[in-house]
Amino acid sequence: MERKKFLKQSLLAVPALYLGSNWLFTSCKKKDDIKPGDWKGDVIVIGAGIAGLHTAKLLLDLGINVTILEASGKTGGRIQALSGFADFDIELGAEEVHGDKSEWYNLVKGTPGVSLHTPDGEDYFFMNNTLKSETAWAGDAVLVQAQTFESTARNYSGADKTVHEAEVAQGNNPANYEISNALIGNEYGTSNTRLSIKGITEEDQLWSSGDKNYNLKTGSYDDVLRHHHAAAIDKVVLNSPVTKIDYNESKLAITTAAGKVYNADRVVITVPLAVLKSGKITFSPALPAAKTTAISNIGMGAGMKVILKFKTRFWDSALGTLIGGPKSAEMWTPGLGKSNAPILTTFVMGEKAEYLSSLGNDATNVLLAELNQMYGGNTATAAFEAAYIMDWGKQPYILGAYSYPIVGGGIAQRSALATNIDKKLFFAGEATNTAGHSATAHGALETAIRVINEVTQG
Repeated sequence: MERKKFLKQSLLAVPALYLGSNWLFTSCKKKDDIKPGDWKGDVIVIGAGIAGLHTAKLLLDLGINVTILEASGKTGGRIQALSGFADFDIELGAEEVHGDKSEWYNLVKGTPGVSLHTPDGEDYFFMNNTLKSETAWAGDAVLVQAQTFESTARNYSGADKTVHEAEVAQGNNPANYEISNALIGNEYGTSNTRLSIKGITEEDQLWSSGDKNYNLKTGSYDDVLRHHHAAAIDKVVLNSPVTKIDYNESKLAITTAAGKVYNADRVVITVPLAVLKSGKITFSPALPAAKTTAISNIGMGAGMKVILKFKTRFWDSALGTLIGGPKSAEMWTPGLGKSNAPILTTFVMGEKAEYLSSLGNDATNVLLAELNQMYGGNTATAAFEAAYIMDWGKQPYILGAYSYPIVGGGIAQRSALATNIDKKLFFAGEATNTAGHSATAHGALETAIRVINEVTQG
């Protein structure tokens, strides 16, 4: 199961009566959408993830002086590749290219040594203590209900509530809650108990980047960033966490943890939403109420990828994604179609991620025990070789997975978060995407294009 049931697919699955009233579409931000003004000055970009690097690249292309302050010791943000663990690079953060109608897709396609493919794998579901392929489960009432709910949940009209509250109100069989949580909440970066059903409908109705997902067959996301953003990367000052932004005067003062002060005419803030929530950066004067309300009314929480390497493959060669593990939510085969390495990626968000995170390295043993339960005996433990845990919630300058809509939030909150302050402070990053592409790499990149048009106006 891929990370968005795109609008086109959802519409084929449900009647029009599920549609809400805000039936709007917004075109994807591409290079042609850049319509800069003639403003010139000094710009500080805070954060060297995809939004920060692309913002800096576009500024440099326009001849504007820019410096990027990155809190950590490396660029890329939530784009990170694990090299040397297998015979291919494993994505620890962003992994799929969602659709072929975005500037990110164009950049990926234009990167030497990087190629795209769509792996031909089958979903396997763990239900009633039994693991079977989707084909083998065909017609099962519990699975049919979970899959039907998944489609209708993205075309909801009515009072806002969590996805879990909606499935309970609908009278769904509790036996499919784990499947439903994996298909919906986990894919959106949280749990069904925290995710707004109205919010995901609103975002999916705006989705316009295409209805097909791609993986990288060769290369990594990091290769794409480094190829297209080399000049911007040269402008990055690493290990420079920003602790204060003073925008009282016409010349802004940006102070790092080391006490160094940078001055600029304009600042673009691209740090993850959870960093803004944490208060690690203080502002003088304090941020307006509309901004702090928006920060509070968009969710972002725990998320992990646990990469498991085995001596031999014990799962079916057709396995694409394994769905419904009580502890894991989802596992998939990242090498499908490009490597025979016996590797599984565990993708776990929300409450399940909080639990596994609390275990530290013992999380691996929990996941192996779950695989033993699925495949019988000591199968997984006997074949186990090594693990790599990327716990995004414990990354001090990331603090979570990606943003998601909460009850009472919605696109209006993202718009408030994206709004600049006095043409001094500008905001970019996936959480500020108002075109339905939040929580994606291409959505983050689109916000860089938006912010360029804002920054360069007089």
